[in-house]
Amino acid sequence: MRRSNNGLWWPGVTLFLALLLGPAGPAAAASPELRLSPNQVDIGTFFEGAAVKIEGTMPAGTTAVVEVVGSEATEHLLRKGRRGGLWMSVGEIQVHHAPSLYMLLSSAAKIPEFTGAATPWGFAALAKQVTFSGSLQPQEEDKFFQEFMGLKQGERLYRVMPDALHTSAPQKGQVAFQGMLPLPAKVPPGQYKVRLAVVGQGRMLAHQDAVLTVKMVGFPATLSNLARQQGLLYGLVAVLIAIITGFIMGFLFKGKTAH
Repeated sequence: MRRSNNGLWWPGVTLFLALLLGPAGPAAAASPELRLSPNQVDIGTFFEGAAVKIEGTMPAGTTAVVEVVGSEATEHLLRKGRRGGLWMSVGEIQVHHAPSLYMLLSSAAKIPEFTGAATPWGFAALAKQVTFSGSLQPQEEDKFFQEFMGLKQGERLYRVMPDALHTSAPQKGQVAFQGMLPLPAKVPPGQYKVRLAVVGQGRMLAHQDAVLTVKMVGFPATLSNLARQQGLLYGLVAVLIAIITGFIMGFLFKGKTAH
């Protein structure tokens, strides 16, 4: 660009930069932040679940969605049916691409959805991901998906929690949020992907990832190692534990009956 004789080339540069950078808004604000406390949960002998604090920041005028996803593994379920008037196992169904844990939290009263595109989270997204094989017909898959989801929700392993992230008043264009992630007693050990998605204008504007580790420690970890490495010894220990537990329960109930 050549400077004119009257020296008015600065307005042209300013206009060019404004068009290049675009208008200021939520997407142009500082990057979102995500923190977990603690970022490792230990499963011990008396583990009955845990709560993990989720907190962070996002641009003002946006919505936070936090998705917690466990690793995928094939699950085997027994299908029940009537044979001769009796309920019994009539086959096995394999469930593929289902995460071991799925939790979704949002700062809005309703989980945000995308405009003009498929929303990448929620149970509807899982329905497109999870597949079945084994003793069922293709037309039965929707039915078994609903039953599978009911099983997981009953175990508190799959949950959708709108309005679970509480926000503060905006400060310098940023909003802080915090909430609690409730891990159930049946949470399997492993590493879980935690993603904060910042949503605005019907789309994802930014995201930030973290990792949550769930680890067995103490006696449960010892039993798990035995099961993997020394199956026979693990079986003997399991039988011994069952005998001792039965003896203790019998003694306690006998003592209560005597009174």
